[in-house]
Amino acid sequence: MEEVPQLTGPAPAPRQCIRVSMFFNKNPNVTDDYFHAYWANNHLEPLMKIAKFKEKIRRYNQHHITPALREQAKTLGMPTMDFDGVAEIWIDSLEDWKSITSDPQFKQAGADDRGKFISQPARLMLGYDHLVLGAV
Repeated sequence: MEEVPQLTGPAPAPRQCIRVSMFFNKNPNVTDDYFHAYWANNHLEPLMKIAKFKEKIRRYNQHHITPALREQAKTLGMPTMDFDGVAEIWIDSLEDWKSITSDPQFKQAGADDRGKFISQPARLMLGYDHLVLGAV
């Protein structure tokens, strides 16, 4: 068994917020420009009308990955993840996320939007942030 280095401190304690990261690819029937424009505009309009979504979400960020940036990333000598976007949502608890995703308005908005710009299924990751540099 390989020896592992001595720890220099404890694991960071979970912060107040949980981050939900959803990784997805664009619908192959739409252009890259359409995908990014739809996600940044059309997709947000119905979400911003949902009271529970606006009430429970602490932060929502869209991480747009373009073909040009993906090509540039390949020059860094590390494997790249094959996704076109990552939606990052910060919530206070998993119960809040379940409350949002079970909301009838949220379900309807998803049903109306599904497939128009993304390819299913999305991939999900839950975690917490350990801020090292910068400000919240």
